[in-house]
Amino acid sequence: MNASNGVLISAVLGALLTMANGAYAQVPSALADLIGARGSSGETQMEARGYQFIKANTVRGEKWAFWWSSQQRECVQVATSDGRYSAIQTVPAANCGQSGHQGAATYSHQDEERAASPSLTLICYGEGRKPSVESRSGYRWNSRRDRYESIDEVTTSKEGFDAEVQVEISGQRGRIHLTGALVAPIHSGDNNHWWNLDDLQVSSDRITGRYALNGLNRPKVDIDRRSGRIHIDGIEHFRGECDEGSWADSHRRF
Repeated sequence: MNASNGVLISAVLGALLTMANGAYAQVPSALADLIGARGSSGETQMEARGYQFIKANTVRGEKWAFWWSSQQRECVQVATSDGRYSAIQTVPAANCGQSGHQGAATYSHQDEERAASPSLTLICYGEGRKPSVESRSGYRWNSRRDRYESIDEVTTSKEGFDAEVQVEISGQRGRIHLTGALVAPIHSGDNNHWWNLDDLQVSSDRITGRYALNGLNRPKVDIDRRSGRIHIDGIEHFRGECDEGSWADSHRRF
């Protein structure tokens, strides 16, 4: 993928989001002014505003850090790209080790359920192909008539493209974020280019599901958890590789 395109996509998409109980991330208004701040200055401001650093992951040169505010009862995730805060998002308290009912981190039956039901946030880079229609006009030599004749024709082909995909899984619920040519000109059912994953199946080795891009196109998503490869097959086709940032099982990517 073109490096400049990758930086632009990361800046537009911002931090990886984590979905839980159907609550999607929002930008906290009290921290919105920190977007664009240098990382060191941003950390100083986060602490000054009552947030405690919890943990961080780095994927392909971009850092995602979690911060917890006991006063606000709020967990936020901050993305740092090229040394500056590129996005700040509110995420579920569980990402900061909070049960949602106690000020300190606790382990509960909900934690056991989360351990049994996978919670993943993946970022996937790759290439795809989509149908392309080209209209051409001009002149063509007609050897039978020994002269040039005007033409006006339409040809179809397959066009290649680079794209980034994000996938979020929480238990048996999931959603997918599309970019670039993966978003059809005519689409529906999305929330800022996030689509819910239907028919979701999550096993130790594979994640599969579908999303309704529009009434005629319901691409299938297939992710191999051992190799990290993702396949999306609909009218457009996409092949890529996913990262989570870190994983404990040495026999699989996530």
